[in-house]
Amino acid sequence: MKRQTLMPLALAALLLLLICATTSLAGSAKQTLKDDGFVEVKDVIPDIVLDIRYATPNNFTGEVVYPCARCYLRKEVALRLAKVQASLRKNGLGLKIFDGYRPYQVQERFWELMPDERYVARPRMEKGVIVIGSRHNRGAAVDVSLVDSSGNELEMPTGYDDFTPKAKPDYQGGTAGARANRDLLMKVMKEKGFKVYPTEWWHYDAPGWEKFKMVNLPICDD
Repeated sequence: MKRQTLMPLALAALLLLLICATTSLAGSAKQTLKDDGFVEVKDVIPDIVLDIRYATPNNFTGEVVYPCARCYLRKEVALRLAKVQASLRKNGLGLKIFDGYRPYQVQERFWELMPDERYVARPRMEKGVIVIGSRHNRGAAVDVSLVDSSGNELEMPTGYDDFTPKAKPDYQGGTAGARANRDLLMKVMKEKGFKVYPTEWWHYDAPGWEKFKMVNLPICDD
């Protein structure tokens, strides 16, 4: 009788340990990124608007690439972005983020679909070490637009992930209002040290981006 009673108890204890271990692992993605110098942007800029397109099919791949709509950046990059948000807030505006840190394996997928270095950085790994990738893989680049006080996106010359000359930051077509909004975004981002990418009005690199290593850490626990 004692053996029959102890066996179910032992199995229950083992099951409890497995559940605890699974729960512990479930919270590991954010902690792993934090240990590597990342912060979740919402923790630094609570009022920023997130529109993480790669967590939806509404992007150039037509696929859901990220299993969750979370955004991470290197801590000093996020703090610099917070200064941009504070400056815009004075005029009743704010930032919307489309993408921040991007795992290296996602970059590989993007290159399969769009092997054009004008828009997608060519990824390369040698002996298990990432040697070429995107500045997004470093957590030092961010894709942004402007929103009004109600969170509505302002008109821009193109939508996000537009692979045409219209997306260039010096494009002079489109409406005057769209160009003015784009130029305002560039002005405020530049004032805080960010540099716009030559073919994408929404892509900004933080100063010193090259000092951050490229990584393949997951952004979600799923």
